[in-house]
Amino acid sequence: MNEILTILSGDAGHYAILFLVFLTVASVTAAIALISVRPQAIGDRLNRLLTAPGAVIRGRKKLVQEESTGLVARITKPLHKLSVPSEEAISKKVRLKLIQAGYRSNQAYRNFLAAKTAGTVILPAIYLLREVFIAITPQTVIIAIVLAAVGYVVPDAVVSHLRQKRQERIFKGVPDALDMMVVCVEAGLALDMTFKRVGEEIRTLSKDLSDEFLLTNLEVRAGKPRDEALRNMALRTGVPEVQNLCTVLIQTNRFGTSLAQALRVHSESMRTKRRQLAEEIAAKASVKLLLPLVLFIFPTIFVVLLGPAAIQIARNLLPRMGGG
Repeated sequence: MNEILTILSGDAGHYAILFLVFLTVASVTAAIALISVRPQAIGDRLNRLLTAPGAVIRGRKKLVQEESTGLVARITKPLHKLSVPSEEAISKKVRLKLIQAGYRSNQAYRNFLAAKTAGTVILPAIYLLREVFIAITPQTVIIAIVLAAVGYVVPDAVVSHLRQKRQERIFKGVPDALDMMVVCVEAGLALDMTFKRVGEEIRTLSKDLSDEFLLTNLEVRAGKPRDEALRNMALRTGVPEVQNLCTVLIQTNRFGTSLAQALRVHSESMRTKRRQLAEEIAAKASVKLLLPLVLFIFPTIFVVLLGPAAIQIARNLLPRMGGG
């Protein structure tokens, strides 16, 4: 007994306990797998599905549904969606970014992907061709990887910049468009004709906003529900002010309230917000000017004002103080 305890207390006993634990876990896992598989039941089910009329298609659908209801499938499915987004989701996100930048065609989407691929391949290829007669070092590989990353990111940065500029142009044209909408609605025009009229009149001020108004009017005339067309307009622009306008129009249409009054109130709020934004930019200007003022303007002023005095002191006063 003492010898057994001595063996178990040493390294051999430690490894023996780990081996026993491994065997126990493996045995329990194999037993659960054998119980859950039930090959005979699965074979009987397949035979019943395949012998029924039209059972091939229905049987495949049923097997997929039953297979997706397993414990492992229920656990791994959300994890898979989190780690690997679907190609459709990525495509929609990229297309929405391009649409908000003003590019709606399928060719623009293909050109964007081609630019990302070309930038990722061409930039490091040019660098490696330049270094072809030199021994490749870890530094060369790192630079090639950095160039590939830059080539992959540059198209995204360009599209984001174009989208931001377009959203700024749309934002500047929204208050004028609201004023025109108030005039048209108070003159007796319906909302669809108001969109058409405002889209035509505002084209000289904001071409991007004019295109959105006309496109929304075309969607409504093509048979799409007005609420859906307005939501599409808000999604295509990505501007919060346009989204608020579309929300006001949808709620007015749903609850039957006065459209002219709602547009007038919203126009006043937009005008107030625009004035507050201008006041905010003006208030930030003094703080932004402080750094260049201290670094560049004050030293120049000191040189201009104190320079001649310093020269006179160096020429006249310092020699006399030294006894010269």
